[in-house]
Amino acid sequence: MSRHSRGTTIRATAVVLLAAGVTVVALATPAGAHAFGRRRDLPLPAWLFFAGGGTAVVFSFLALGFTWKTSRLERPIVGWALPRPVQAAAPVLAVIIRALGLVLFVGIVVTAAVGENTPEFNAAPRAVYVVFWVGMTLVCAFVGDLWRLLSPFETVYALIRWARGSTGETGPEAADSPGGYDLGYWPAAVLLFGFVMLELGVFPDAAEPRFLATALVVYTLTIAAGAAIGGPRALREGEAFAAWFGLLAHMAPCYRDDDGCLRLRPPLVGLTRLHPRPGQAAVVLVALGTTSFDGLTRTPFWENLTAGQSQQDRLLSDTLGMAWMVAVVGILYFGAMRTAARITDQDADELGPSFIHSLVPIALGYAIAHYFSFLLVETNRFIGQISDPLGRGWDIFGTIGWVDNLNILSPGAIAYVQAGAIVGGHMAGVFLAHDRAVALFQGETATKSQYPLLVAMVGYTVGGLALLLSG
Repeated sequence: MSRHSRGTTIRATAVVLLAAGVTVVALATPAGAHAFGRRRDLPLPAWLFFAGGGTAVVFSFLALGFTWKTSRLERPIVGWALPRPVQAAAPVLAVIIRALGLVLFVGIVVTAAVGENTPEFNAAPRAVYVVFWVGMTLVCAFVGDLWRLLSPFETVYALIRWARGSTGETGPEAADSPGGYDLGYWPAAVLLFGFVMLELGVFPDAAEPRFLATALVVYTLTIAAGAAIGGPRALREGEAFAAWFGLLAHMAPCYRDDDGCLRLRPPLVGLTRLHPRPGQAAVVLVALGTTSFDGLTRTPFWENLTAGQSQQDRLLSDTLGMAWMVAVVGILYFGAMRTAARITDQDADELGPSFIHSLVPIALGYAIAHYFSFLLVETNRFIGQISDPLGRGWDIFGTIGWVDNLNILSPGAIAYVQAGAIVGGHMAGVFLAHDRAVALFQGETATKSQYPLLVAMVGYTVGGLALLLSG
């Protein structure tokens, strides 16, 4: 496809997306703002955060330009091997974690299917939407890829291979092996979008345990079909949580090298080892865009815009709204990359995937900002709920009388953590983008190539803070 044809396609796509945005305005109805519960935030002086956030990102860029002349992350960095006792215990611990993950998954499905059909008396919704979704995001980003071991899908697949006498791994090593699967991360992007629709309450019944049980069964059957067709690679790239948590885990200090040795490395380094794959950018943009939509639904603008709309249009309008926000962040990124390609005389289709790793910490910052207070409040409630997961009046662990303390942190402290997460994520993104730029280009070209992406990141920062502080 010629440059002219690609440019025409992009402009046509932008027009369609803007039209979709107008459709959202016409059809929108209030989103559920999570399947249950709401965040507790304190809107602080917006101008202070806008100025501070944008300035922090710009000054990070300027400081790196003066002090970071050559790439320091692209060279091999293997890190430090964990002690031998840890290495020896790792295989046994891995088996225990796999078994635990399978038991917990079955337990959650059963709880959702047979317990009380309300999230206030059934532990399954909070187990999935809070402890799993938010908790696993933080663990994988700051510790390592725990989902690789906990995943019931990989465990069952490994058991089937073992029963058939097959050998081999189901982790990243197997995902890198050649095979017939060539869809990349695209299935994961679609499935992740669908899960966030549940988590944000776009489906009106998403909080109901029976609805959740049905969704979990349907998701399991979908993954099973994908694994049957695509094998281990489909499990690692096509399964939504394996794909997203795996990308986040490249930020983490703990990882397993090609020889199976557990090592520690500096944070963020693993993101420079990402190999571009089809749909990889889509997963990151879905995570970033859907979280932005969560913030948009809490603003006075959206609430006034959607006041009085009928319930029957909710699913369509909220789905379009989420898709529109994903498209907006995507247009900002790929527009910046196309401009950078013109500056450096590179192919935009090749340059775009080279910098997508810089958006991963930004997406994590958005997730922390939007889910931090939600995690505190709902986990606090979950502690009391686990003693009576089915709503039968039990007190298994003695926590049924747990005090529902919603003032674990002050609203001001929560707001500062949230704003700091957004700014910190963008500063990490600038750092990664700069290191990649000086590795690919020389001198002034390396600096100029980052101007478009810097503008996009400042836009992300200000926009993210605006959505957060207006909520």
